[in-house]
Amino acid sequence: MKKLTLITTIMLVMGTSFGQWITKTIDNGLDAPYKIAYCENSTKNALLKLEQTEEGVAFYLTGGYHCDDYPSVDLVIMVNGEPQRYNFSCTKSSDGTTVFIVMNLLDTEQASFLADFKRGSSIVMRINESHCEDDYFKFSMANSTKALEFMSLGLK
Repeated sequence: MKKLTLITTIMLVMGTSFGQWITKTIDNGLDAPYKIAYCENSTKNALLKLEQTEEGVAFYLTGGYHCDDYPSVDLVIMVNGEPQRYNFSCTKSSDGTTVFIVMNLLDTEQASFLADFKRGSSIVMRINESHCEDDYFKFSMANSTKALEFMSLGLK
């Protein structure tokens, strides 16, 4: 019985810390409604997000603190049990809490990454730092295709 309780507890904790992509339209009644799509990693209090920009759909991580102005980010997307590896030279926000990974996922230069983004089951990220500790994040990619389609609707 103790083993069953322990296993159930572990599964519940894993389920809450390893969510899926969520899409919402925000309407506060004052500003024009806008869309958000995100995936949460509650163990690190971080969000992997998609956002509409003038260029298309930006892909970024927010949460934690990152030292380097232009961090290198290693990504592994699991696609059909196989790791697909990518490395991006990124920028960070002025407060150091957001790392901008891809400014337009819909750009044809991102075609292979976009295909893996849609088909992936999970993503692991390492923010490589030159004078701080590297930071690691893991997210589920469940509903990633739905999230991307939701965010790209209405773009020109």
